[in-house]
Amino acid sequence: MPSMSSRFRLRNASATFKYTSKTLLIGLSWVPVVAYVANHVVWIGVIDGSSMTPTLNPESNGLAKDVALLWKLNAKSYSSYKRGDVIVLRNPRDPESTVIKRIIAFEGEEVRTRFPYPESRVIIPPRHFWVEGDNIHSIDSNTYGPIPIGLVTARVQTIVFPLNRWGSVPKVGGRDPRSAVVGLPRSN
Repeated sequence: MPSMSSRFRLRNASATFKYTSKTLLIGLSWVPVVAYVANHVVWIGVIDGSSMTPTLNPESNGLAKDVALLWKLNAKSYSSYKRGDVIVLRNPRDPESTVIKRIIAFEGEEVRTRFPYPESRVIIPPRHFWVEGDNIHSIDSNTYGPIPIGLVTARVQTIVFPLNRWGSVPKVGGRDPRSAVVGLPRSN
């Protein structure tokens, strides 16, 4: 006949197993919810690279990186964007990677381009943006042309880290105060 202490250990082990199983199942049931929210609603992302310096990652040493709230809900809704919004998009040269740029112009607008774009001016096609990085060394629409809305994955909404930079991403920025847009059929 089993001793009292062994019966207690068996009951205790059974209770621990039930508790662990229940906790694990509850935790696993949240995986699809978290995955959906991360892929379609909002995510926290580390900003890598210098193309948006000084707006994002202003430290010149490259060691300090901003962490930002990336709003993905309605990312494909063309009308939800405003001039100056900072967006995350698939890199037109390497679709496996993403880049962060600022919206400069919308469909129907005429833009004064920069080197290396082959023409001095371009009219933005329907459902496309002209995007540029805030850093003069940015590879952007001046390299790969207007960007279709289909490449946009998120809007950079808020800088959340470092804490001394916490706040909304500024709507103004850019390389210089030039007026890139010549014709303005859209009011933004």
